[in-house]
Amino acid sequence: MKSILLSKSRLFQAALFLAFLFQSSNTQAQSRIYANDQYSNVYGVCLGCAVQNPLNAVGDNEDNYSTMVMGTVLLGGVEQTLRFPDVRINTKLVIGIGTNNIPLTVQLLSGVYIETISGTTSNNDSQMITASLLKLADTPNRATIELTPASSYNAVKIRLSGGVLSLGGGFRVYYAYQDPLATIMAYSKAGQITLGGTVPLEGAEVSLRNTSGKEVHRSTLKSNTFELSTPQPEGIYILTVEAKDKKTYTRKIRITN
Repeated sequence: MKSILLSKSRLFQAALFLAFLFQSSNTQAQSRIYANDQYSNVYGVCLGCAVQNPLNAVGDNEDNYSTMVMGTVLLGGVEQTLRFPDVRINTKLVIGIGTNNIPLTVQLLSGVYIETISGTTSNNDSQMITASLLKLADTPNRATIELTPASSYNAVKIRLSGGVLSLGGGFRVYYAYQDPLATIMAYSKAGQITLGGTVPLEGAEVSLRNTSGKEVHRSTLKSNTFELSTPQPEGIYILTVEAKDKKTYTRKIRITN
């Protein structure tokens, strides 16, 4: 009976490890997910308003664009909704925007609003463009809007009202994509640690500290599996990975022997 229970335990551990590796490889394969469909609309009383070349905002070409043009606005505006293939959560949403030659500022975009949509239902998170969302580029007439939506979503609506009448050449939308947030996974067995997730591991430096804060291991990764330089007691440790771009990622890991 004891040997049967031990065998089942080992089978469970093996299945768990294989599931971990499968999830890690799938996660590592993820990258930017660009909008693959769009819908544009003029609402209210907005004479001469339109979205020109709306399909240019769809796909991974970050250099062509749709143009949202404002005409004579009374009680209306223009909007473009960019849709993604699937409903997702835990992603950063990035929207590439610009003008023809007018430098972008938060004040200039006071009439631009964005909101996310799940299926056909709004997440009721419409918000104006603020300094925390606007990331200016080296080129003064281009920027990105970046945020991490709290709810799952598969579309983002960009809405212009009368507050952007100073955008004489129109408001450009270059692209929109979902960027899965970086994650790191770790599995320990018999003095070896296997890493996974979306963090770039090639050439990264990994360190391990015990709960007292003492560093017990440090090495440069040559693969996603590494051996501890010295055996460590079973327990909880703090794993830190510093990628080649100097970004650091930390998580807890349980060491088992």
